[in-house]
Amino acid sequence: MPVFKVDDTQDAGTVTTNIMTGSKFEFLPTNSVVSVYGAQDTGKGTVEMDFTLGNVIVGDNLPLNYRAVTTGPDRNTDLLAQGVGAAGDRIQLRTAEVHATPADTPFRILVQINQL
Repeated sequence: MPVFKVDDTQDAGTVTTNIMTGSKFEFLPTNSVVSVYGAQDTGKGTVEMDFTLGNVIVGDNLPLNYRAVTTGPDRNTDLLAQGVGAAGDRIQLRTAEVHATPADTPFRILVQINQL
């Protein structure tokens, strides 16, 4: 069960095309179930995520759950989306800070890949 975790900051009004770019897990080696969990710091802006597997949109404009500073995501409460991908499918996680005021919004994403 491969796991990929990102702990990053999204600047106000910016977009990251794919946080999986360059990862060993960007392309699925086998047919798999991909689960994406997300959390962001309470009291900051709002980070939204789009989740695509291959050419299938699994989730669009998914706001990350608010958590205490530097905590999460929790696998019991912070599941954003889950999808089934075929071998060779690209996992694309696009993030965007949708408010213009905070200088940055800390967030954390966890991707869990379960091979079928």
